[in-house]
Amino acid sequence: MITEIDLRDVLAKSIGSPHSDLVTRATGAKVRSRIEAELLAEPAAAAVVLDFSSVRVLDCSCADEVIAKLVLQRTQGPNGAVRFVIRGLAEGQAEEVDHVLRRRRLALVAEELGGRPRLLGEVDPSAAAAWEVLTDRGSAAPAEVALALCLAIEETERALAALVAAGVARQAEGRFLPLTAA
Repeated sequence: MITEIDLRDVLAKSIGSPHSDLVTRATGAKVRSRIEAELLAEPAAAAVVLDFSSVRVLDCSCADEVIAKLVLQRTQGPNGAVRFVIRGLAEGQAEEVDHVLRRRRLALVAEELGGRPRLLGEVDPSAAAAWEVLTDRGSAAPAEVALALCLAIEETERALAALVAAGVARQAEGRFLPLTAA
């Protein structure tokens, strides 16, 4: 199941008035708390799409407070199956998100409508290359990725396991798939 969360709606509910700017750590904490409450109220989602399409400004402190902390809690918490996908980021916003994720050594998938998904944050080079193969093909077995990248199967399997652990890929029936909202 995929849960979609419109950040502009969450922001309006969190601060009590309609805004399209996600700025300040305090605002980010309120927004993150509201998202956490929404996720607790719904059945367990396999993926959560955070839609930033109608967010005009996203600063670094708010990106850290909302996105990085949600992803960090997902990797450390009991609900480890939840994966986050970001949609609708402007290029400057994507740079802010990438920066805060790299600083915390986290990663997630950013999707643009009609565009190619991309990784934001940090994964090792072999994992990043494997993710590109998965994105190009839609899914692949470890042997296919190893062949495409000219890597040993053991190194490929480590890279694919790192992608799953980072929450940017999943495994099903012996194949690996890049995480997307689809």
